[in-house]
Amino acid sequence: MNDYGQSQPMSELELLRMQANKKTDESLESTRRMVTMAEESHQIGAATMEQLYHQGEQLDRVNDQMNVIHEDIKSTEKNLDTLEKCCGIFSLPWKRVKRPGNDKHFKVRNYTAPTTEQPPKPHFGKKAPVSGDLAQPDGPFIQRILDDDRETEMEQNLHHVSGIVGELRTMALDMNQEIAIHNQKLDEIASKTDDNQLRLNAAQSQATRIVGKSTKTSSSPVIPQPGLGMVAKQMANQAMK
Repeated sequence: MNDYGQSQPMSELELLRMQANKKTDESLESTRRMVTMAEESHQIGAATMEQLYHQGEQLDRVNDQMNVIHEDIKSTEKNLDTLEKCCGIFSLPWKRVKRPGNDKHFKVRNYTAPTTEQPPKPHFGKKAPVSGDLAQPDGPFIQRILDDDRETEMEQNLHHVSGIVGELRTMALDMNQEIAIHNQKLDEIASKTDDNQLRLNAAQSQATRIVGKSTKTSSSPVIPQPGLGMVAKQMANQAMK
């Protein structure tokens, strides 16, 4: 202030310093928000990966159950064939009955995710993008102006965010592969389900024919869906007595 109580106008240097401090504070807060959002995204990505692995295990259990059902139906078919031969229904009892479905659907498969990496396209006059992990800069992220603790924290925050972004990219690639494998498992489960349903319907028709009842007049299946193999085996044992 001067002798008359009036404040002196700031010099151009002081004005520039004040603006630099203001921009530095704003930039520091921006990097802090970036760190927070990056860490939240990393947590969400990790939780998503864990859920995908859990879902994959569930699909494996469903797939295994389809295989168990398939073996039960095959056992039922053998018992029904034995029962028909004992009852003398066919004039050629040695003739093998043709079954619907395809056993190839139940072979053990190794799931592999398709390769989605494409060769880099030429960039005329530009630097080609770096494949694999994200490339780290050769030098610092920011250009120091005030050279104080705030700029040091900004540099650390940007390094931290860069590392998280690289991990998120790796997570995204893993998610893509895991989802591709899940789609393969779902397709296989759908094929096995259709196959089991076809063979189950054929076995139901065969059992109905054995007991001499028409499938059109029967309001309920002769063989209940659960325990199909057990019922057919009991019928075969009774016919052998």
